[in-house]
Amino acid sequence: MKKIVFAAAALFIALNCAAFAKEQVIRIGMPKAPPALPVLRMIESNALGENVKIEYTIWDAPEKLIAMVQSGDFDMFAFPLTVIAKLYNKGVPVTLTNVDTWGVSYFLTTDPALKNWSDLKGKTVYVPLQSSPPDVITQFFMKKAGLTPKKDVTIIYSSRPEIAQMMAAGKIQYATMIEPQVTAILMQNKNARVAFSFEEEWKKVTDDNTIIPNAGFGAKSKFIKDNAALVARFEAEYEKALNWVLQNPDKAAALADSKLGMKAQVVQRAIPRMGLIYKNAYDAKADLQQFWQLLVDFDPATIGGKVPDEKILYKK
Repeated sequence: MKKIVFAAAALFIALNCAAFAKEQVIRIGMPKAPPALPVLRMIESNALGENVKIEYTIWDAPEKLIAMVQSGDFDMFAFPLTVIAKLYNKGVPVTLTNVDTWGVSYFLTTDPALKNWSDLKGKTVYVPLQSSPPDVITQFFMKKAGLTPKKDVTIIYSSRPEIAQMMAAGKIQYATMIEPQVTAILMQNKNARVAFSFEEEWKKVTDDNTIIPNAGFGAKSKFIKDNAALVARFEAEYEKALNWVLQNPDKAAALADSKLGMKAQVVQRAIPRMGLIYKNAYDAKADLQQFWQLLVDFDPATIGGKVPDEKILYKK
């Protein structure tokens, strides 16, 4: 009888321990941009289960992202690929887990005379996110056209919302922009147009059909080491959530509206042009090395002096 009571008590304790297992929290830093949408879906669908909670904080400039990485308050991040390469080359222990955003950047203008990059000589161009891929690639294309950025062309940095508002109001003529702000500008200013698709311009430079890898998720290397199974689950569920976003643009847009204050109508129309394609970081090695090498050839300082070695890449 005592054995039965003891066994029952042990079972009761075990069940209660399981029921009240310590909740684990993944703390994410991300922008109001395409990589955030799958995260919102993961939270809504409770993709990682009852005992794993995802919390996120928004960053709106690379400097804020870097501060998040250097703090002890965050685990995973949506990274511009220039930023994570530069951090890694400076000895910061970070690992890229996936590439999730490709292409996505466009050069917009209200100037009907603009035909080529060389036409920007003497002009003022607005660019978001200094040192991010849109900034670096804008300067890369200018240089390919024989221009010296910041000498032949004035570059002014501002936030994506501010640039979008100014161009929508007709206050500026030239800007690099990403989705969904591209769609918002085109909807609000009938004189605005896409002068150059970075994806098409990139194909001209590389002579093949590659797409510019733009951004992806990454984590502190110690977090991956200490939570290998959890990170593997996160990656699998993130890929599912990304595909859900593509298949359900209306629902994804509603999430972006309610959680991030992004206009649903704009986001829904922009999703097909957001360049959302999931690729494991190691599987994207060739794309990344080509991208980083072109940046090193352009200006080594953009990514910290060299192409990162493959230890930066997470392998499933």
